[in-house]
This record gives sequence, structure tokens and C-alpha cells, in this order.
Amino acid sequence: MKHLIVLGVTLCSLYGMSLDESIKYALKHNNTLKQAELSVERSKKQREMKQSQNFGRVDVSASYDHYNNSRTLAPLTPMAIVGSPDGAYQIPTTKDMFSVGVAYNVVLFNGFAQQNSYKISDLQYRSSAIKSKLGREELIYNVRNLYLSLLALEEQLKAQKLYTDSESRLLERIEKEKKEGVKSKLDVLRAQNALESSKAQESSLEANIAIIKANLSAMFGDKEFDTTQAISINIDAKSEVDSTDIHTLERYRAAAFSVEVSKRKEQQAKAAYYPVIDFGAYYGQNFGPNDTTNIVPLTSTAPRAGQTLINEGDFHSEDIWQLGVHLKWNIFDFGAKLAAYEAAKIEYLESALRRDSVAIDLRKNARIAQNKIKLARAEYSSRKSQYELLSETQKIEQIRYDNNALTLTDLLVTQAKKMLAKAQMINAKYDYQKALYYLEYLYEKGEKK
Repeated sequence: MKHLIVLGVTLCSLYGMSLDESIKYALKHNNTLKQAELSVERSKKQREMKQSQNFGRVDVSASYDHYNNSRTLAPLTPMAIVGSPDGAYQIPTTKDMFSVGVAYNVVLFNGFAQQNSYKISDLQYRSSAIKSKLGREELIYNVRNLYLSLLALEEQLKAQKLYTDSESRLLERIEKEKKEGVKSKLDVLRAQNALESSKAQESSLEANIAIIKANLSAMFGDKEFDTTQAISINIDAKSEVDSTDIHTLERYRAAAFSVEVSKRKEQQAKAAYYPVIDFGAYYGQNFGPNDTTNIVPLTSTAPRAGQTLINEGDFHSEDIWQLGVHLKWNIFDFGAKLAAYEAAKIEYLESALRRDSVAIDLRKNARIAQNKIKLARAEYSSRKSQYELLSETQKIEQIRYDNNALTLTDLLVTQAKKMLAKAQMINAKYDYQKALYYLEYLYEKGEKK
């Protein structure tokens, strides 16, 4: 039966997700990453919208107006009215006018505000693409960090269970020796206390494992995380991460883009001091029913005196077209332009300081990560040496305890110290690998691995 259980555990572990598989799954299903990708697409469409504005716009218009008195279908000069033999009697009028037309309008000059607007949208699109890439790097690091924490806790839990079994056997032995009159009730209580403490530590480790699995499941788009697979960590080899020029990193480039965006906004604010010139063109038709019947009076000297020229209700139309260049220049607004320009200048200075702060933080964090690698390597070496010493010490003290040359308290203290050194050694091993992964994250090399 015992062999069947071991085989079952082995088969289950075969279906656990490796670290690389976990990263690939998270990159494909993480909701935050999907939102970042959608943000990139949105920024791309906004850039296309800004670019299209440089070519102007074409509008189709239609309208209907009812007037209290008759209107001509097109504006007329006095000479157009009286210049023909039949004069005004040939001109249709209406109180119900319909208009249909096509208009085109484009800005010719506005202080380069429109060009800067497009450039800003382009920079924001490129910045959103960088942020999406950085989001992938951050997700990779977070999965790695949690996965290593999970491996560390599982390894500690395995060691803790062995320690619990050892304490349980020791308690059984002491209880038996108490019945024989060799050990006291106080020894039994001490052994029981050591056993319960070990069980409590097991429960704590199991709870922390469940919490980390829940966090990993959230990164996987709410897919329940399965079992882990062990990874190889070689601390003896001085594996380091190649350094990278801070100014080539995407984090710095994103901050530099923000500076350029602020500069463009400053130029955009300055554009308010210039005039706006636009070009417009329109072609359409006005039409409507004639409001009265037009009859040339008999007293008229016109050749068609007494004839009906236009009947009431007859529909007529006139072509309407126009071309125009328009200028608008705001020369005074009580300081609004100046305030907007000064605010944009301040934003530019702030963004430059943020860019410099990013570079400073990157250098600082890289130095911290490099020193954490060295510290974890030294910590592992120290804890390993301490664990080996305590293992040998425990063997000797067990023999002394069996020969009544050592108290139970001293034996339990040594066992507890050994277990603590084991846990610290495990933590140091995974902290070393975490520090390596963190440096890769800072240098944006996580996805390249």
C-alpha cells in the first residue's frame, strides 16, 4: 500500500506545471496583460485619428427651413433681379426651403498645434507599447517570485513533516519510558509541546502555500494552480546577469517619451499665440415649392405681359457653391494663453525630473539586487555549514540522551536549532535565485530567457 501511495504522488507530480509552463500560461491568460494590450490598440487608433485630422474633413449636410415670408433659393444682387426682360417675375421664391450639399474644410495653419497633437499621440502609442512590454516583464518576475516562494515553502513543509515524525516517535518513546519509571511526566509534557509546535508550523506552512497558489491562480486568469516541478539552483557557480546601459532600458525610454510629450504640449500651448487659418469649400442645392403664382402684369412692357411664368407649388432649385479662406486670431484673453503655456513649461520640467529619477532608481535597484545575490550566496553557505554542524551535534546528543548524559531540554533545543537552520538554508537558496530573477527583471531580460 505504501508503494502505491508513493507511485500516486510521483504520477501527480509529473502533471505539475513547470516554471516555464507557468510563465507561458500566465502571459497568455493574464487579465491585466490583456488590458494593457487593448490599451496599445486604443492608443494606435487614437494616433490614426489624429493623423487623419491633418487631411481635413468632408461633411454631407441637409436641412429644411420654414420662413415667415418668401425667400429666393439663392442670394441675388439687384441687377440679377432687374436685368432680364421679365425681371423679378422669373425668380422663384419659397417659404419652405430644402438644402442638400457637401462641404470640405481643412486647417492650413494653427501654429503647428495639429502637428504636435499627432506627434503626442504617436509618442503615447509608443509609450503604451513599452508599458505593455514592461507589464510582461513584471508578470514574468512575479510568477517566478511566487513560484520560487512556493517551492521554498513546499521544501520546508517536507522537512517539517519529517521533523514532526521524529518528534512523534520521540514522544512515543518517552511515554513508554515513563510507564517503565525511567522518564518523568515533565519529560512527556516537553516532548508533547515540541510535537505540537512542529504541527503548528506545518499548518502555517500549508496556509502560506494555499495563499501563494491563490495568487498564482489570479495571475493565470483564475485557473486553479496545479502542483509544482522542482528547479535546479546551482549556488556554487557564480552565475551573474550581464549589466545593461540604463539609457537603453524600456523603463528609461518610457520616461524619456514622457519628457518629449511634455515638450510637445508646451509647443502646443504656444500655438495659441498664432492665428488659425483654414480653407473651406461647399457645393449644394437649395430647392423648394414656389409660394405664389408669378404672372407678368398686363401693364408691363415685357414681351410676355399677362403670361404665367411660375405656378404656385412648382419645385425649383439653385446650385450653391463657395470657396473660402478664413483667419481667426485671438489677440487678448485676459492671460489664459500665458497661464496655459506656463503650466505646460512646468509639466515639462517635472517630466524631466521624473526621467532622471527613473535612471537613479534603476541604478540603485541594480546595485541592491547585485548585493542581494552576494548576500544570499553567503547566507546559504553559512546556513549550510550550520545545518551540517547541528546534524552531527544532534547525533552525538541523541547518544548522550539515550545514555542519560543529556537532558531532554538540551536535545529538543538542538533539534529545533537544526530545523531552523534547515529552513534558513532553504530560504537562502531560493532568495539567491529570486535575486537573480529580480536583476533580470530590472534589466528587462526575463522574456529573453
